[in-house]
Amino acid sequence: MSFGPELIWIWSRELGVCRGRRVQRVDGGNNSVVISFGASELLLSWGAQNCGVVLISQKERKSLLSSVTQTPPITNALRSHLTGAELTAVEQLHRDRILKFTFQKTVGAGFIAKRCLIIEIMERFSNILLTDEEENIIETAKHIHPADNSFRTVLPGLPYHLPPAFEGVALEDWLAAPDEASIQRIAGLGKPLLKALSEAGVERAVGILGRFYNDGDISHFIPQKLGRYITSLPELLPEAVPLGEACTGRLIALAPLRDVAFEARRRRAVQLIEKEIIRRERQQADIEALLSDSRAELYRRYGELIVANLWQIRHNASEVELKGYDGEGEEIVQKVPLDPRLSPSQNAARYFAKYKKITAAQERAAALLTSVRDELDDHREALALAGSIGDTESLSMLEEELGLAKTPVQRRGGRKREPQLPPHRRFEFERAIIFAGLSSKGNRYVTFKLALSDDIWFHAQGVPGSHVILRTLTALSEEELAELKDFCASLAVYYSKAREVPRQRVDYTRRRYVSPIRGGEANVTYKEFSTLTASPDSWQRFLEGRQTDGQAKL
Repeated sequence: MSFGPELIWIWSRELGVCRGRRVQRVDGGNNSVVISFGASELLLSWGAQNCGVVLISQKERKSLLSSVTQTPPITNALRSHLTGAELTAVEQLHRDRILKFTFQKTVGAGFIAKRCLIIEIMERFSNILLTDEEENIIETAKHIHPADNSFRTVLPGLPYHLPPAFEGVALEDWLAAPDEASIQRIAGLGKPLLKALSEAGVERAVGILGRFYNDGDISHFIPQKLGRYITSLPELLPEAVPLGEACTGRLIALAPLRDVAFEARRRRAVQLIEKEIIRRERQQADIEALLSDSRAELYRRYGELIVANLWQIRHNASEVELKGYDGEGEEIVQKVPLDPRLSPSQNAARYFAKYKKITAAQERAAALLTSVRDELDDHREALALAGSIGDTESLSMLEEELGLAKTPVQRRGGRKREPQLPPHRRFEFERAIIFAGLSSKGNRYVTFKLALSDDIWFHAQGVPGSHVILRTLTALSEEELAELKDFCASLAVYYSKAREVPRQRVDYTRRRYVSPIRGGEANVTYKEFSTLTASPDSWQRFLEGRQTDGQAKL
């Protein structure tokens, strides 16, 4: 996505709501910082793919900071100079993609310290700078040396200089004498926008551009997209796609940053599950190798042969050939290694001790093998579900189960924290409730704890995935029930290993016909089932068309 200086001007107007508020805290993560004004959180990002400024919620701030791998050095400088300061002005500089935030803080006996935070929103050349009242640079996110840029140097201690200005026609001059030939040279507007305005005609361009860079009302401006170009205008252009109520700052700065943070969190969860799978696969291989160890019987035979032939074994021998009988009564001749330092009876006791040690270990391993295989099945199912999770709420529940979520410290005498339920999603309709497991434990919980015998159980056919439960609260028509079945089937595909498949078969049956087993499909066995085909995204479209006051309407 791309955007022009006109959008930065709109942002400066929108962010003016923060004027008069004091900075309470400053946090940083990767290529961004968050300045908290209490109820408002100001995100400034200088990443190449997510540069921009936007107001976010406290919940979004916590979510972004939860995946931070490094804190930018400028964070400490901003924290030191801006905490407690009041935001007094937000302005666009030079009609360019540059925003300037002015802060003031009373220091000592009425002395006011002025600091400016400047963000240059220019993709891979984006940067943020903190300057003093004389416009000298205190710190920057990126240090730019003379060898890096021949136009200007951006280093602490040096005066701040604006990037080279775009040479074009001033908007006011063009509006005074509108001319189709020079419309694409107007400064302070993006080239894709100017091209679209040129195609729309001079009269329409005058009507639109006359409302920029003044004190007019922008509340009725329409966010829209021209190809990959995002802007906001007083009216919708012919080739533009309206963005509805979408905030342009969220699309440009927050969404990519949030996607990166989400993927980092999901990758961390997947890596932990993969690590547990590898550990249990090795454990299973070791147990199976121990169970297949045939030395125990050999050691027992050695001990028995020695005991039966004690009278003919000489001391200090390292090996002896002894006669005896096998389990079927057939005579055998066996060479038996001996420890010459031990007596014949001591050698027999040593072999019997080895036999007991191995058999005892095999008994413990046999009992442990079932548990290890169960855990391995659980983690393989959890891995398939983790890869299909696409929303932060579901991911947070999975992180809680894996122990990755940050839990608050329990205060002495405080209320005991309620135990976390296994990860699952719940959808409430006016006439039905739907549950979807988000892990192996979540699947068992919704199927064997929450579900009633007449509820309908869904699972994507032949692949690991979510158990989905449909509970109807009142009698439904065939059409209504079919809609809900399609919703559940789509949900089962979405939270499964078949999420990328356009169409997937889904089995469904009454919960009473589902029984738990280990090693089977979905770790259950079921009968009396039917099958339908579903896509992984139709459940979302179903919700979007029926969402009212936080409750989906059927």
